Amino acid sequence: MTTDERIAIVKALEQAPFSKVLGLKVEHARDGEAIARMPADASLLNPGGPQAPIHGGAIATLADFAACAAVWSLPETVTSATISMTINYTGPGVQTDLVARARVRRKGKRIASLTVEVTDARGALIADALITYKIA
Repeated sequence: MTTDERIAIVKALEQAPFSKVLGLKVEHARDGEAIARMPADASLLNPGGPQAPIHGGAIATLADFAACAAVWSLPETVTSATISMTINYTGPGVQTDLVARARVRRKGKRIASLTVEVTDARGALIADALITYKIA
C-alpha cells in the first residue's frame, strides 16, 4: 500500500457517521503517531449550560479515534478493533476544542498498545488513556 493510500484510509475515519456527529478530524497520522481534534460544540456538554464540561464519553471517543488513526498509520495494518481502553480524566474541558495525541508504544503481530493524551486549546491535560488494539 502506498503512503497516499494509507493517508486516504486514515482520513476516511473522519467520514464514519459517529465521527461526523462529533466533528472529529485527523490532523496528523504517520509512523504510529496521530493527532486528532474534536471542536467545541454545545451538543457535547454535560447538563448545566455553556459552562458545563464536555461529556466524558465524547472525550473517550476522541481518544479512541486518535488511537485508531495511529494504528492505521502503520503500513502493516489491514484491520483493527479496540480490545480495551482505560481512561483517566484529569480536568474538565470547558468551552474548548480538544486535541488527542496518540502513539503506538508497542506492537506485535496481532496486538498494539497505545498511549493517548487529550488536552484543551491551552495545552492543559484533560485525560490520558491506555488503549489496546487488535491488528492484522
